[in-house]
Amino acid sequence: MFWDTPSIPALYGSIIPFLVLDVFVIFLRFYTRRRLRQPFMADDYLIIPGFLGVLGLQFMWFYGLGKKALGYRVYELPPPGVDVTNPDYSPVMVDPTGATIVLTRRLEYSSLILFTVTACCIKVSVLSMYKRIFVVVPSWKDKRNLFFIVMITLISAWAISWTFAFIFMCGKEVQTLFTNPENLLKYCVDTLAVGYSHAISDFITDALIILIPIPFIWQLHLPTGRKLAVCGVFLLGILAAGASMVRMAWMAWNQAQGFGLLTDEELMITTELYWINLEITLGVIACCLPTLRGLFKTKSMESMVNNVRSLFSIHSGSRSDSFSKTRSKEDSLAESVKSGAVHITVHHAHGDNRV
Repeated sequence: MFWDTPSIPALYGSIIPFLVLDVFVIFLRFYTRRRLRQPFMADDYLIIPGFLGVLGLQFMWFYGLGKKALGYRVYELPPPGVDVTNPDYSPVMVDPTGATIVLTRRLEYSSLILFTVTACCIKVSVLSMYKRIFVVVPSWKDKRNLFFIVMITLISAWAISWTFAFIFMCGKEVQTLFTNPENLLKYCVDTLAVGYSHAISDFITDALIILIPIPFIWQLHLPTGRKLAVCGVFLLGILAAGASMVRMAWMAWNQAQGFGLLTDEELMITTELYWINLEITLGVIACCLPTLRGLFKTKSMESMVNNVRSLFSIHSGSRSDSFSKTRSKEDSLAESVKSGAVHITVHHAHGDNRV
């Protein structure tokens, strides 16, 4: 089942391809911008620290696997027929010094903090792209503009609050996290509950970000098929949200099970970090893929941005036109969105500007 720890080959083989794809799509994202002579925008700059965070997470992941601090058991499996519930049974640690499990705990602690910061950069990058597309007039009086500013602020606050929550799970006694479970119970909050709550909030923010474009696009006077096609461009984040949802479900199971001989601590932490790494690498891919449209077609993603903004500007700046005339313009522009026509005029309420 999904809560089982994958084998060592699977722990390498399921992460490496996505890491390679991350490097590839990041390179292509900036290459596409240069090739099409488009300026770098806020969403492009934000993906850079996000990608650096991914590299940091992958370094810790492969370092842990190489040191056998991830992917292996803390305790040796009991011999067949031995009753592990017997009070006289004493489990045998694979590493009698305990140094390996301490490294495992340090990797978990560092990964959760870095993951939160990295996820924030990626989420805000996506929101910045939405803001660039759907906000016609970047004014404080514009409801859409205000909505995206609020969302970006909320995601930033989410990341800051959870970063401090992880840092101070044991108050000032941070080293307690890396000692025995008895000290955790004495000096720390319920760390499993903290991890579960973080997984829930991470999935909720992912789901919200995925759903945001749908109401905006559905307001347009387009055939349902075209609306679905445009929505599909913005729904690539479902890949990352799927991994986030699985991690949330696994954390619920983890909290119910706790640590024991049958639920080895190192294997449990390995599974948690596995889904974290899978989610974050898929997140980078989903964030970058919409911007690569210009590489494979003569028309760029930027042209689709301009066209969608034009469709929204018709609603906000041309209320005085007759319904039939507006509908005609929208149909024409919708065709442009579908075909990817470049550099059309955006009609603002206060004048015409060339994008």
